[in-house]
Amino acid sequence: MAIKDTVNFTNLLSHDDEPDWKVARYPFTDGGGGNIGQMLPGHLVKFNATADAVLAAVGAAGADDAALAGVIVDIPDNTDVPAPTKSKTVAVALEGSFDKNSVKYQDGTALTTAAVTRLRSINIYLDPATPAGAFAP
Repeated sequence: MAIKDTVNFTNLLSHDDEPDWKVARYPFTDGGGGNIGQMLPGHLVKFNATADAVLAAVGAAGADDAALAGVIVDIPDNTDVPAPTKSKTVAVALEGSFDKNSVKYQDGTALTTAAVTRLRSINIYLDPATPAGAFAP
């Protein structure tokens, strides 16, 4: 896989010292809320009906909250079209800790309480960018 010529840096890591990401690569299916060209690291995804590819999760669709499956951590470049599927793939974190300010729906709407609850149930935890409370060096 070639290195992308343009990179949009996104820091998805939480302040947790062991984020424990479990990552797998899945084909991305256009439609159902977004196309591969609109996806960025940090966007939420859901599985398709056969659970062999992922789709964009959209905040406006309340049904997407119950179907959330992971967080995109890597998007493809123009040469990432493996055989035999001939479809672009994305790396999806299925578990782990993330910066809550960097994880979002594809359409940019704020995460709902139902979405946060669903993510927590599949071991995806969203931490504040900076730990709150007293700090002792």
